[in-house]
Amino acid sequence: MPSTVRRACQGVCTWMWAVVLPFAGHPTVQAAAVHPPVSASTPTSRHPAPSLTFWVLSDLHIRGTNDRGQAYVNVLAERNLSVALQDIHQLTPAYAALILNGDLTDTGMPQDYAELHRLLAKLPHPARTLCAIGNHEFYAAFRTKTGRLSVATFPNGQTDQRCIERFTQNTGVPHVYYDRWVAGYHFIILGTEASRMTNPRYYDNAVLSSQQLAWLQSQLQASPADRPVFVFLHQPIPHTVAGSSKETIVQPEALKQILYAHPNVVLFSGHTHLTLKNQPLTMYHHRIVMFNDASVYMPLLPNHQPAGTSEGLCVEVYAGTLVVRERDFRHHAWLGQYRLSLDSPAQPGR
Repeated sequence: MPSTVRRACQGVCTWMWAVVLPFAGHPTVQAAAVHPPVSASTPTSRHPAPSLTFWVLSDLHIRGTNDRGQAYVNVLAERNLSVALQDIHQLTPAYAALILNGDLTDTGMPQDYAELHRLLAKLPHPARTLCAIGNHEFYAAFRTKTGRLSVATFPNGQTDQRCIERFTQNTGVPHVYYDRWVAGYHFIILGTEASRMTNPRYYDNAVLSSQQLAWLQSQLQASPADRPVFVFLHQPIPHTVAGSSKETIVQPEALKQILYAHPNVVLFSGHTHLTLKNQPLTMYHHRIVMFNDASVYMPLLPNHQPAGTSEGLCVEVYAGTLVVRERDFRHHAWLGQYRLSLDSPAQPGR
């Protein structure tokens, strides 16, 4: 039987996530400070219709120019995104939302966004497509106006604000952080507000301003305490999900303090490209539940070699249950699932 994990829920109810890992034959994870004991499972037959279905894709890396500044198409990236969206449409044609969780482009140049628009215009996807900013959306700083690679002249007239404005104008979002309500569930998108253009030490890490963190806290406090709140940030919290062994957020402790006070948060991140396949740290549970959402363009093995797949997550919400299913779009195959059961409300100390 899967273990039950109890967390206080704003002093009103108790969240009890019963977590089941996806892979048949995967050894049971031993109890530790950050992992509850879990048992193995394979994807089951379809449940009754979920009240909400959405998909999380990350790291598309669509590109419009090569390093010489010439028109260019990344054939693998475009093929994988095309196959993914067509596969999703066949599986769940009426799904409510699509989240593109950062690194939509490879260089953040206008040509990249133009190519992404061209591609999406001919592919099925929902009107509610929510975009998060990634570190590659700031890589225009390494290129001239034509897209030619020019590291020596960094930042090539670019600024963080110009890159952010290019992202918001091309995705139609109001800022790098914003929220939406979908079928009565709260979706909160976070995003870096600076890059190495502001401070070389920032590297590819997420920089979250005090204003963004205060806004996040207010949004979580206003969210229903009796249902999941879905949060998206391109970079993972360090030392949690697969591939997050390095520092990836400039203010990780401040972010954790806010998120960990709300155990109904489910956080999705990309950035690492680590494959979902045979990966025990796709999900990580410590106060909140966190998921790595891999990459559509190029999932990587732990040795950083290509996994030969194209991956993403399908999230289905049922009464009292959240199911997160891993999909390999290239091979049209389910890799596994995580089933999280919520018993709420419950008596304190139950």
